[in-house]
Formats: sequence, C-alpha cells, structure tokens
Amino acid sequence: MRTTRLAVAALLSLTALACERPDHIEIDPRMPRLTRKGETMKLHGKMMDRNGRIFATERATWTTRDPFVAAVDDSGTIAALSSGHTEITAHWNELSATVPVEIDLVEAVKFEKDNLELKADGDAVKLNVTALDHQGHAQKDREIHLVSLSPDIARIDSEGKVWGLKAGVARIQAKIDDKTADATVTVK
Repeated sequence: MRTTRLAVAALLSLTALACERPDHIEIDPRMPRLTRKGETMKLHGKMMDRNGRIFATERATWTTRDPFVAAVDDSGTIAALSSGHTEITAHWNELSATVPVEIDLVEAVKFEKDNLELKADGDAVKLNVTALDHQGHAQKDREIHLVSLSPDIARIDSEGKVWGLKAGVARIQAKIDDKTADATVTVK
C-alpha cells in the first residue's frame, strides 16, 4: 500500500512538472539601437513562467515588422539595413513578445563651410563637420574622419584643424561609414 502511494505521488509530481510551461517571453535588450549599416546585435528571448523559472531548452522564432529597416535571423540576431523604426517579435507556440528597434544611420555628412581661404604658414582653421540622420538632424555622437587629398598644400591635424602649407587648392574630405563630403581649401 505504501509503495502504491509513493508511486502515485511520484507520478503526480512528474505530471505536474511535465505540465509546467512558459507563460511569457522576455527579450533582452529591451530597446536595441543600431547606428551603422550592417551592424548586428543578438537578442535573447527567454521563455519564462510567472515564478521566474527560465525554460532554457525552449527556443523562440523571430520576425521583423519591417524587413527593409532591420533583418532578424533564426537565432535572434538583428542587422541594421536602413534608417528607421521597426519591431522585432519573438514567438513560441501561442506566446509572443515584441521590442522596438531603432536604426539610426548617418545619411549625410555636411561641412559648415565648404570653401575656405587660408594663408600659407598662417593660423589653422577648425573645420566644422556634422553627421546627419535620415531626418536631417545632427548626430553628435559620431566620429567623422577628415583627410586632406592634397597634403602638400593643406594638412589636417588631430583636432580637425586645417593648416595651409603652400599656395594652391586642396580638397578636404570628411567621411563616416559610406558617406562623404568635400570642402575646398584655397591656400594663398
């Protein structure tokens, strides 16, 4: 009799465990933001029950609302394709969870002044260059690289200042990601 009770209790316990299942999905990070075309980020979809238990063997499938803004693969890795906003959704059986995704790419680079005049061996002039998003707003957190395409006429220092070296016309190029802009420096 005692053996039968133990067997029934064990069977009920196993049945209860077998019936436990996730009741929601949590996605990390909660608000991903990508800033470079082709940049990727791994999302983690955790299947959980209301007690916080994680079902580590369960895997979500992933979809994107706008596949022109961001792609998502089977493992939850998102890739930036174009500027904009979309949502990525993790699915498991009847459960789903969604996170907003911002793709904030540089769409243009702009010199404050694209024609400068300098004196050879004169004072340097700081070149102000701005990275712009798809709405034309400045993106202040971006590093823009400057290069003189005529380094014998004008050079760029590490602070973004241009120095006139000898008389002539030099082209200065600003570049970030795949976006460029040019300015002309006339040295007298």
